[in-house]
Amino acid sequence: MPVMAREIAYVNMREIGGGGGMVSAYPCQLESLIRLAEAHAKVRFSNKAETIDVEEAKRLHQEVLKQSATDPRTGIVDISILKVCVNKDKLEELAQALKKLIQSKGKTPALKYQQLFDDLRAQSDAAVTKGMLEEALRALADDDFLTVTGKTVRIAVMKC
Repeated sequence: MPVMAREIAYVNMREIGGGGGMVSAYPCQLESLIRLAEAHAKVRFSNKAETIDVEEAKRLHQEVLKQSATDPRTGIVDISILKVCVNKDKLEELAQALKKLIQSKGKTPALKYQQLFDDLRAQSDAAVTKGMLEEALRALADDDFLTVTGKTVRIAVMKC
């Protein structure tokens, strides 16, 4: 895609972010939107993406968010519902940090999810999202270290 079309796409992505120079998307999401705009241009048999292509990419992105990130209980779009892609090494590192945190709590039979999340974020140098915590919890559950019970979001330690 020519540089001009990428600039148009980027300017439109800034508008999606609500102005003020802030973009409400990660770089990989922006690249995906640019690829969508390029693909739409190709469908139109055009060699360059134009504003119409960016608008269609924006529409498709919003529709996907509605379909995949809508909380079925509230009907509100919640991005944290989306599964977070975490590097396997980082996931293992986070799972080990979580395991140590749980072990430091002593023989507590159950821990509140939110408190565990807050404690993990407080001790971590890197940003920790709820999605990352859920991935780490799944990894520890697969190792039979803990069990997450129901929707009460309580964590029961099985062995230390």
